[in-house]
Amino acid sequence: MKEGRVITTESKDFKLKIKQIGETGEFEGYAAVFNNEDIVGDVIEPGAFTKTLQENRNIPILWQHKTDEPIGITTEITQDQHGLYVKGQLNLATTRGREAYELLKQGAIKGLSIGYDTIKETWINGVRHLKEIRLWEYSLVTFPANQLAQVVAVKSVVPYQALPLADPLQPWDGQAAVQNVLRWAGGPDKEKVDWNKFRKAFLWYDESAPENITSYKLPIADVIAGELRAVPRAIYAAAAAIQGARGGVDIPDADIPAIKRHLEQYYSRLDRVAPWNQASEGKAGRVLSQQNEQLIRRAIAALQALLEQVEPLDTGTPEPEQEPQEKALQAIAAELKELINKI
Repeated sequence: MKEGRVITTESKDFKLKIKQIGETGEFEGYAAVFNNEDIVGDVIEPGAFTKTLQENRNIPILWQHKTDEPIGITTEITQDQHGLYVKGQLNLATTRGREAYELLKQGAIKGLSIGYDTIKETWINGVRHLKEIRLWEYSLVTFPANQLAQVVAVKSVVPYQALPLADPLQPWDGQAAVQNVLRWAGGPDKEKVDWNKFRKAFLWYDESAPENITSYKLPIADVIAGELRAVPRAIYAAAAAIQGARGGVDIPDADIPAIKRHLEQYYSRLDRVAPWNQASEGKAGRVLSQQNEQLIRRAIAALQALLEQVEPLDTGTPEPEQEPQEKALQAIAAELKELINKI
């Protein structure tokens, strides 16, 4: 195993990009690049990882090639025309994993590097060409050997903002809300927008293009009386979208769990259960929110008022023969009254 073999850093076409600085620890990038001579004079040829990936795709992520410091797991690893593309998730419950993630977000760490054994190689004009590699691990590193392989994205969701809640009956117009938030954040001139302020109204954004409004997805807030407030109807719409409603939303599947945790906090504040949790509880276990309870009580009061109009007054004198429709209406009223008393 060749410790210290590093593959990464900057180039115009593969400049370090970070998407969504948040809580999940997701990142992606090239751990190796094909047909590019690194600073130690090696070239990895296309297909060099084919056999090793057939044998093992559970490649650990290390810190600076230190075998006693694993920091995460590989969630996806593939070869494409450019090189070995990986997606990983850092373990933020570990000190080193969290430190690595913070350094990635800051830009202090930009490199990916592979630890491997050479299985097949040829030499051409003094340059070693690696035809088959057994991959053991890849690492986040400070100084890479190859100037092209690198981290291209760090992903997660917008951290939970605990925004004040709007009235449950507040109307929701997503497009209008985005424009309201844009003005609230300093727009419409993009040069004057405080994008950190702007993203508070959303659940997800692409930080590779933070000054592009279309990079921001799943809006849940609007500016109401000069204050940014989370709108319940927007929260419900976002929950539906990540479950596929109206075509869903184009964000990485790996980010969905963090977005759900974000939304669950708002659902809890609304005294409601998130829809993905309702299914496991079953119909009998669903929780009645305060809002729905109030609506039911108002409906009961309206029904009671209606019953007073339908039920005959007790005057002590026999009632004349009633029409069949009146009898049926009074039967329904009696049934409603019985149900009301049970609530």
